Amino acid sequence: MLPGPPQNVIHGWMSTPDIRGTRDILTSTLSTIWLCTWSCLCLNIPLPRFRRGYRALWYKFCWQLFAVFFPEVLVATAAEQWLSARQSVAAFSQLGYPEWTIRHGFFADMGGIMIAPLDCEPFPVDSQQLAYLVQNKLMDMPDITLDDITSVDKANGLARFVTLLQMGWFCVSCIARGAGGLEFSTLEVTTLAFILCTVHTFFFWYYKPLDPEIQRHIPVNTGIKNLCQRPGVDPDLPETYTITPLDFVKPPPDPKSLITPFWFGLAVVFGQDRTASPASKPARILPNTRVLPQDGVSMALSIYMFTFQLVYYGFHIGFGWIAAFPSRIEWYLWTVSNCADFVLILLYLLAIPVGTYYAPHLGRWLFDIDATSIIQVASALPQWAKIVIHGPFVVVYVLGRAMVLAESLVSLRALPLAVYEDISWSNFLPHL
Repeated sequence: MLPGPPQNVIHGWMSTPDIRGTRDILTSTLSTIWLCTWSCLCLNIPLPRFRRGYRALWYKFCWQLFAVFFPEVLVATAAEQWLSARQSVAAFSQLGYPEWTIRHGFFADMGGIMIAPLDCEPFPVDSQQLAYLVQNKLMDMPDITLDDITSVDKANGLARFVTLLQMGWFCVSCIARGAGGLEFSTLEVTTLAFILCTVHTFFFWYYKPLDPEIQRHIPVNTGIKNLCQRPGVDPDLPETYTITPLDFVKPPPDPKSLITPFWFGLAVVFGQDRTASPASKPARILPNTRVLPQDGVSMALSIYMFTFQLVYYGFHIGFGWIAAFPSRIEWYLWTVSNCADFVLILLYLLAIPVGTYYAPHLGRWLFDIDATSIIQVASALPQWAKIVIHGPFVVVYVLGRAMVLAESLVSLRALPLAVYEDISWSNFLPHL
């Protein structure tokens, strides 16, 4: 008996189905986020126990989680560190050392230079403190070349190139989805926001050494009290300084800084970073949370950072109108969370200059101190008052970020079919 005609025959060329699964979305987005947070982190030199082995991996993983929660804060931190390193170039040029570069400034500000007085344990100095010591002839200018800094820099050009390549491809894919009328998941929107932050972080930390493990020790042929030629600073009394006896060289927090109040509020609510906080004084490292440019934060950088925050949160809110959500309630939660975080930043921007204006009056009235910034007044408050004032801001901000990140993953449980339709590249590139 002859076989009958075949059933469900497709005549001609059969194209690959243009469809993707949940695993494809997770793989492309999470791999991009991991590459962004891992390759862009140029942290200050940590304590010796966090420089090698599993502790080093854990230390960096914790900062990866921070970068996931607060990528916009990481950009602001990198921007102010970049400004501090640039200002150090001008300072040393005026002292007659034109060979000092922005890479030197980064290396000093990240705790790469340790001075060793005759009668004190070695402690790090940043670029401004080093310039102070050299200018006042308290120590000689250290002989540190660019090759010395490059030798401890673990920056991998290939890893950064792969990250940029992955970010570029992800952006091209999202543009193609938008042009093809396909929908986005909220996880893809979050990934695009990470890419925006990573590009800025790459720019500001381009010259900052990556994961150096060695600090350069410079002997100083004088005593610690001769270095601290300022009334009220006693190196034998640790309560007179916060990190090192040369803290008096640093300026007070600039009212235009976006990150100083954030780090202060975060430390009040959650406690200090135990991997960076000095267990004994003077400290052996400079924490990542300490950024005080010697000439203050420029108005141009303040405008830039405000614009960046506006774009960052506007990106989330704007894409919320075209991204796919399982329910209307989740869209409201996404929009309210992003709006709440942006409003908190605006409140900080308003409160800092106003608080700085009234800081001298508040300092004398409340604590009989000469305060030049609102942070100095807030530091003098009892712990319960700090928590009452800063707690609601920090908790709402953290909850808002947590809601956005959680929704990015939870929304994958129920999405329209258009989200899973893949890009038909032949429609864009017919010649291929």
